[in-house]
Amino acid sequence: MTDARSFAIAAHGDQLYGGAPYETHLQAVVQVVRDFGYGDAFEQAAWLHDVVEDTAIDLAEIRERFGEEVAAMVDAVTGTGETRADQTGRIYAGLAACPAAAIVKLADRIANVEAAPMGSAHAARYRREAEAFAAVVEPRVPPTMWARLTRALARAEG
Repeated sequence: MTDARSFAIAAHGDQLYGGAPYETHLQAVVQVVRDFGYGDAFEQAAWLHDVVEDTAIDLAEIRERFGEEVAAMVDAVTGTGETRADQTGRIYAGLAACPAAAIVKLADRIANVEAAPMGSAHAARYRREAEAFAAVVEPRVPPTMWARLTRALARAEG
């Protein structure tokens, strides 16, 4: 996991998550994955989940360094396209092709919602997207993990 952590931190360079180093977000996603007992490939994918989307690193490099299982999960949660709808559509199609990646996507959403200030625009966006997100993700994840997102959304609404 150290290699995935080091690789992801180096790839994101000086990018920020809010005002904090991007590593803050990556660590939060990894912690959610760990909280629910997922390790190995899931942890690696959690570290790497934004690398292809937000840096110059491509999926071929992820596949070469971390293997097909991790690359498939990273690919599934990578939102590309010009609009948020395009990006979300690509992720939803990716989760259909690689259902295991729903664990990483949900961990990412939990980390994002838990970091969103109460009543913020980010929290409101996640609330607006909740129904469509649930239709795709909830059937592929444990109920206890889904419940954590539900609680986080309720807190973020204020």
